[in-house]
Amino acid sequence: MNDVDRLPAVKHGLWFYAGLTTCHVRILRHHTLYGTGDADDPPDIASDREVECYYIRFDRPDAGHQWLDGGAALSLREAMFLAQQRLGPVVSWSD
Repeated sequence: MNDVDRLPAVKHGLWFYAGLTTCHVRILRHHTLYGTGDADDPPDIASDREVECYYIRFDRPDAGHQWLDGGAALSLREAMFLAQQRLGPVVSWSD
């Protein structure tokens, strides 16, 4: 996922870790939806697909200086919704 972290964000925001600490969230557009690589999963989940998708990346105070994986979505709207589900209902988007 390191190549994903180098992409420019299409959406930036802030969320509150433990309801108190302000942390960052970014949504990045990419051309490859990475699969699980697990042979037991169905092919559409296990294999990488060439499709426009959006990755959610966020930080936390206990994660050092690395971006954590918040999941992937096939639309920006879905990515924003997924971020709010994962990080809490209060995500403040700046753009």
